[in-house]
Amino acid sequence: MSSSTSSDSSLPQAIIQAPIANIHHFLSIKLTTSNYLIWRSQFLALLRGYDLLSYVDGTATPPPMQFDDGSSNPAYILWHKQDQLLLSWLLSSLTESVHAHVVGLESSHAVWQYFSSAFSSQSQARIIQLRLSLHSLKKGADSMSSYLLKAKSISDELSLASKPVSDDDMVLYILGGLSSEYASLVTSITT
Repeated sequence: MSSSTSSDSSLPQAIIQAPIANIHHFLSIKLTTSNYLIWRSQFLALLRGYDLLSYVDGTATPPPMQFDDGSSNPAYILWHKQDQLLLSWLLSSLTESVHAHVVGLESSHAVWQYFSSAFSSQSQARIIQLRLSLHSLKKGADSMSSYLLKAKSISDELSLASKPVSDDDMVLYILGGLSSEYASLVTSITT
């Protein structure tokens, strides 16, 4: 890029110096109607890593489109170009059915806000569902390794949703789901 671009302090230097050509190397999960929390966590890591979160969360406001004399503002042109690149990244990380919901939205911020509002209540419901699943988890006829794997899977999903389960609570959930044949084990662990 030109030297005048690299001196513009309003744009993240990582993008000015080395734009990402293929975002799919960094985003392996496409957004569906049921995986918002996982998709969001991978996208947030990328945005934070390239100092671009302010574009999608709305804290970076665009510079004026034109100067008072009516001439184009180069800072706005660069800002808009970056926003459109981010919009492209967002759109390329969607499944076709989710993409249909955001057709017509023209900024990365608008798309991000739509997802936040459309999927946040689903996300809260999913967190509650996961917590209830962990609370009601029973070993039953499963092998111990299968039972522990189920518990770990639920715990991992809660961690991805930024609601991690403490180790102490995890032990209690696991012990609570064991049948009476494990009563002596539970007693020895709890005493």
